[in-house]
Amino acid sequence: MSEPVLTASTAARARAPAPAELRLEVLGGFRLRVGGRLVVLPTHARRVLAYLSVCPGADAGCSRVTVVDRLWPESDVVHARASLRTALWRIGRADRRLVTVHQDGLRLGDPVHVDLHRALAQASRLNRADAPLQAGDCSVAPLSGELLPGWDEDWLLLERERIQQLRLHALEALSHRLRRLSRYSEAVDAAITAIAIEPLRESARSALIAAHLAEGNVAAARTQLDSYAALLWTELAIRPSPAIAALAAGRLAPVGPR
Repeated sequence: MSEPVLTASTAARARAPAPAELRLEVLGGFRLRVGGRLVVLPTHARRVLAYLSVCPGADAGCSRVTVVDRLWPESDVVHARASLRTALWRIGRADRRLVTVHQDGLRLGDPVHVDLHRALAQASRLNRADAPLQAGDCSVAPLSGELLPGWDEDWLLLERERIQQLRLHALEALSHRLRRLSRYSEAVDAAITAIAIEPLRESARSALIAAHLAEGNVAAARTQLDSYAALLWTELAIRPSPAIAALAAGRLAPVGPR
C-alpha cells in the first residue's frame, strides 16, 4: 500500500494554528475576548454585539432595519445606517467571525461563545424537572450575573426582566433539587443567590426555609421567616403569606420539583 503524500498545501494547513477562540460576556458587564485577549471596542460596536447576543431569535438573524431602529431610534435613517456600517467595520477589524452578514440580515457568528447563552441553557435544564443535568449545572455562578449593568438602553428593559425571571426560577429549582439530594449547604447557597437578586420574592425565601428545615436547622428557618416578615412590612406594609408561615412552622411540606 502506498504511503500518503504530504503536499505543500496540506503541510501548511497542518502547521496552521487553530482559529482564536471568541468569547463574549454580557453578564456582569461587557467583555470581548479573542484568543484569550481582551479586546476593547468603541461604544457603537459593543452595542451591536450586545444586541445580537441578547435579543430572542437573534441567532436566526436580525434585519439591518431592526438593528438600526432598536439601537439608533432617535437618529435619522442616513446617520443610523452609517453608524451601523461603522460599527460592523470596527467589529470586523477585531475578528471577521464575530458577525455574519447575509443579504440584509445580521447575526452573531457561530464561533462566538456567549456567557448568557450558556446561562440560559442551564436555566432551561433546571426549570424542567425531567431534564438531565450536565456538568456545572449545580453552580450558581452563571445564574448570578446581572445583564449589562449600567447600560441605559430601552431595548434592554424587557430583556433584563425576562432573563431575571428565568434565572430566579432556575435558582429556586436548583435549591429544591439540591435539597432533595441532601446537599443542604449548596441548596442554601442557591436560595440565597436568588434572594440577593430579588429580596422580596417569597418563593426564593421559601426555598431557603425548606433547605434549613431539611438540614434540621429550625431556628435558622424561623429567623429567615422573621427577617422576611420585617422586610415585607417595611417595604410594602404587608405580611408573609400563610403558606410560608406554615412551612417555617413545619406544618407544610416543602414545595419544589420532585
